[in-house]
Amino acid sequence: MPRFKLKKGLILLLLVFVLSFPPGNAWRVGSSVRTRPITISIVPKSLDNPMLIEAKEAAELTARRLNVKLEWIGPFKVDVETQIKIVEGLIRRKVDGIAVSCSDAERLRPVIDKAVAAGIKVATMEADAPESNRLFYCGTDNYAAGVECGKAMVRIVTAKGWADRELNTVILTGSTKAHDLNERIRGFKAATAGRIKLNYRTLLVCGEDTTTAAKEVEAYLKKHPETDAFFFTGGWAFLGPPEAMPVYDQWCQNGGITVAMDTSYPVLQAALRGFAQALVGPDYRKMGEFTVSYLVCAIKDLPIPSAFIDTGIELADESNFSQLLQTKKPWDIK
Repeated sequence: MPRFKLKKGLILLLLVFVLSFPPGNAWRVGSSVRTRPITISIVPKSLDNPMLIEAKEAAELTARRLNVKLEWIGPFKVDVETQIKIVEGLIRRKVDGIAVSCSDAERLRPVIDKAVAAGIKVATMEADAPESNRLFYCGTDNYAAGVECGKAMVRIVTAKGWADRELNTVILTGSTKAHDLNERIRGFKAATAGRIKLNYRTLLVCGEDTTTAAKEVEAYLKKHPETDAFFFTGGWAFLGPPEAMPVYDQWCQNGGITVAMDTSYPVLQAALRGFAQALVGPDYRKMGEFTVSYLVCAIKDLPIPSAFIDTGIELADESNFSQLLQTKKPWDIK
């Protein structure tokens, strides 16, 4: 996949370029002058998943800076049918730009293509639909992130002296249909294959729900205390109170290994408690900022540098959990 990593100076230059055009309520399209404000709608997988809090804040800030209207509309819980209906409604309203975090890439592809055919600038954010006609994907290289998770697992297992031992391994994921999560698993398996002996016992699916994630892990460990390692494709299980996972807590104290995706504030807190030995995190703020910036560019017929806007990853382990936590904004998770 071709990628484009944005340097700080370049994004500032881009914003100056965009701002040099007339504001969102007066700009020229062909031979006519547009008078209504630009409207961009972001459709997350769900509204109840706090993972995208930072993306939402950054998107709203960027929209205000660029003088465009931003909507954040999604199903309360992950539900591809509702996402499809929302995009259908946005097509009827003739919004200018849409960014979708795809809970099911294949199911969303037709409606994304329909929006593109209607003349709407469409991007994907966080979770791609690579076979669709979307203009660009803005987010993590999820395969590369999975590879980093796998490399971390290899380092941890090797340091424990377990490289030759067959390890009962469980993967916790949010969905079997989301491209981002599947790519993380694919990368993780590629990075560990032939280096350590992971015996994959099952795939737990939590619907990207915090409570369900914790319950799935607790229930599995009660039945299978012989589990040696977990790979979490997202940090959902760590977003609630740690007291909700007493079995997992004890399992960690007994030497269990976990590598997880996400480096948000509550996930780093959980890692400091011993709930994970390594983390790989997406940069959600860049996702929000760059998605809005480049959709505005597309709407104003300015060039987009790549079909893949790579927002990078953040690596964390026991050597820098505390330092990284100091750079994060606390969440008020109820």
